Amino acid sequence: MQKRRTTWVLAILLSSVVGVRAAEQTIEPHALYEAKCQSCHNEHGADLARQKLAVVKDVLQVSRTGVAVDKLLRKHHGIKLSDAETAALSGLFKSGIRWAGVFQHRCASCHDKGVTFARSQLSFVDGRIKGSKSNADVESYLSTGHGAATPSEVQTLLEMFKYQLATMPK
Repeated sequence: MQKRRTTWVLAILLSSVVGVRAAEQTIEPHALYEAKCQSCHNEHGADLARQKLAVVKDVLQVSRTGVAVDKLLRKHHGIKLSDAETAALSGLFKSGIRWAGVFQHRCASCHDKGVTFARSQLSFVDGRIKGSKSNADVESYLSTGHGAATPSEVQTLLEMFKYQLATMPK
């Protein structure tokens, strides 16, 4: 009886450790898009979202057909995605729509891709986006006129930078 109980307790502990490790792993949506989607959709994921998708009553759908994207991605041209991968791509697409191309319009001519810029040049410190090398507060810097971003665009950029840093592989 004691041996069964010990085995049962060990099984519970092991499954909880595995569960914690699985929860700690995150899917990097940009890498997923590049690996699974970009061979057919050559535009950036956020650009694809703005051009071809819409959020209607909090449901991400294809603008032209009204098909829900999570349904479409279950089996899209032979590509099969897990529920977690579908959620990661849907998050990227919804964010891309919400960001409305602000980075591309205000920043990309000097800073290339937003994801590359954010992950190589910025960090999240004490609830603020900072320059990795300078430790300068990005919101303050952008608010002084860098890139000619409006106050609402500055907030959009900060949201985008936070997302890029939060989804960065650990």
